[in-house]
Amino acid sequence: MKKSLITMITLALVLVNLLLTAILAVAVLPEVKSANALISKVAAAIDLDSASADGNGSSGSNKVALSDQESIAITGDDGITVNLKTGDDGQEHYAVVKFSLTVNKKADSYKDNAAAFKEDSTSPAKSLVIQAVQQTLSQHTVDEVRNDQQTITDECTAAVQKVLDKSYVVGVVFTSLTTQ
Repeated sequence: MKKSLITMITLALVLVNLLLTAILAVAVLPEVKSANALISKVAAAIDLDSASADGNGSSGSNKVALSDQESIAITGDDGITVNLKTGDDGQEHYAVVKFSLTVNKKADSYKDNAAAFKEDSTSPAKSLVIQAVQQTLSQHTVDEVRNDQQTITDECTAAVQKVLDKSYVVGVVFTSLTTQ
């Protein structure tokens, strides 16, 4: 009888333990899931922040291997002349810019866009790219153009990415920039 009573008490304690474990799991599991979701969001935000600060432009786009990049000359030997924003000196200033696009050869839109930049192409893509760069440059003063070319290059890249496919355009490269 003593063994039977101890067995019954042990069985009751096991059942109570099982019941309390189930209640604990039901009560704690949603909190753990919400905590995991919060941690995932914070981790994603940190990854986004580090991706945009990796020096590959303000877009935070994935890095493209050098072997997958191609340079397309846009302005040729003459370049384009851009009226710059009037600065503190009150005088008009100009910039003569020669630039090229660095593009991703692995992008989905590579074939279509590459055909648009051939010399005999009648596509307006080249004119739209030049216009995007001109508009971006014309918003800056001569001092900004001279002192902060990386920011201006990033802005030009973003403007061209709006015109063309974002995954296609890796960056805008100023091959020559003369201000007066």
